[in-house]
Amino acid sequence: MGGLALTVTYIGHSGFLLETEDAYFLFDYFKGTIPELKNNKSIIVFSSHRHHDHFNPEIFELIKIYPDIRYVLSYDIPLKRHLKKYENQGIDLAKNILITKKNIETMLKLPNGKDLKISTFRSTDEGVAFLLEYDNKVYYHAGDLNCWYWKEEPKSYRNNMIQLYIREIQKMDNLKIDVAFVPLDPRLEETAYEGLEIFMEHTNPQIVFPMHCWGKYDIISSFLNTHPEYKEKIRMINNEGQIFNV
Repeated sequence: MGGLALTVTYIGHSGFLLETEDAYFLFDYFKGTIPELKNNKSIIVFSSHRHHDHFNPEIFELIKIYPDIRYVLSYDIPLKRHLKKYENQGIDLAKNILITKKNIETMLKLPNGKDLKISTFRSTDEGVAFLLEYDNKVYYHAGDLNCWYWKEEPKSYRNNMIQLYIREIQKMDNLKIDVAFVPLDPRLEETAYEGLEIFMEHTNPQIVFPMHCWGKYDIISSFLNTHPEYKEKIRMINNEGQIFNV
């Protein structure tokens, strides 16, 4: 890829930690072990929506260790109870939280003084997908933005879902994305590949991490067997805690 070195740690499901030279981006933590973070780097935690496999309130415990941490949370995540809990502990959690809605752009000033541009897309399920621009790099985390078509659904539903998904993905047409995290869910069975296929066709990703695999990582191998043209771009995940130097 050239330029700054990046490290990606697969934490579990759709949870990843992306480490740059001076910042950490933690996406959709659900379960698993979060690596120890260096205090001299800005830490930004993203949650794309309220589903339990994309948002775990344990992320708020990190503020006790890293008081300058920032949280970027989808508008659908209920926060009142969590804010009250930390208020009772003398922690003003709200000041570290940015609530984001779909289809907006926000410039966030990080503790290190740099700007992080955050663009959101409307999910085909709940919440948002994130597109980040930082230090001349572009990162994408889909959340649950995917082509969710189940085989028992009527053809009209499938056609509508594809249209909705393409409408959002087209906003990144031909965009060079340095690192992308995109669902590849085996529960969809014969339609499981469709979302990732559309994403690969419309964008220009350099490195892609399939996610939302529910521990069935052989679907990545199966996808690559069907699409050998993507073998240089798509990373094979084998286990939680796996580290990639990209």
